[in-house]
Amino acid sequence: MFDHDVCSCFDRIVSIFQSHVRPIVKGKAGRKTEYGAKIGVSVVNGFTYIDHLSWDAYNEGTDLKMQIMTYKERFGYYPQEV
Repeated sequence: MFDHDVCSCFDRIVSIFQSHVRPIVKGKAGRKTEYGAKIGVSVVNGFTYIDHLSWDAYNEGTDLKMQIMTYKERFGYYPQEV
C-alpha cells in the first residue's frame, strides 16, 4: 500500500482465525459495515435450500431470477408463488 500510494487492499485478511471473512460496507444507519457471508435461500415445504452463498459483497437483487430458474431445475416446474 505504501509503495503504490493506495488506501485500500483487495481481499485483505480481517481475521487470522477466519481469513475467508470480508467486511461488507452497507451504508446503513445502524451499522455501516457487516461481516460474514451473504446467502440467498429458498424455503420449500419446510426445507431450506441455499441457492447462493458468497463471502464478497454483491447485489442480492440479482438473485431472484436465478433462484426461480434453480427451483425449476430442482423440481421440474416453476414455483406457484414467489
